[in-house]
Amino acid sequence: MLSIDAPPSPLTLLFTAMLIVISIGIIGFLLFLVFSAFLHSFGGSFERAAFRRYSTRCGRGDELLEQGDFAGAVQIFGEAFFLKPIRHDSTLLSDIGNYHTGLLSRLLTVADEMGKGRARLPSLPDADRLLAERLELYYDYFRARKDNDTDRMREDTRRLRDNEAQVRVVVGRLINEIRSSEERVLYH
Repeated sequence: MLSIDAPPSPLTLLFTAMLIVISIGIIGFLLFLVFSAFLHSFGGSFERAAFRRYSTRCGRGDELLEQGDFAGAVQIFGEAFFLKPIRHDSTLLSDIGNYHTGLLSRLLTVADEMGKGRARLPSLPDADRLLAERLELYYDYFRARKDNDTDRMREDTRRLRDNEAQVRVVVGRLINEIRSSEERVLYH
């Protein structure tokens, strides 16, 4: 008969601790595999849903534009640029390119209305160039992904982050130029 009062030996405690650590590691690895498979299968759906949210935001800007609220439309359009990472659905890239072209066109229209045809937008070509660069970086990223070139994918990801920061700065400048075109007309 075994004694219940006997303390476990240090070897038993060590073995138990090792089994717990190994079990946690295996469970973590299995969860990682399931999560990776889930993202691989449905990651594009999440990206499409995020893109639809930004498109909806742009639709709200269109509504403000129709109501004549140019300042509100400029604000909404400035926030509607889709700069979220795309890692799974390369077919979304052409839609994003067209979407950004439409946003820049809307901003140009608003600037023309607010500035009574006298708006100067030196940041507009910079924004267009950076957005085209962003699209090319994504195409390169997906080519590298297809080739399993992790170094190039890592470099493209870094360049995409840098590009995102540049786009945000240029779009902010563009929004300020549009707003200042209204002020020049109103006060001069």
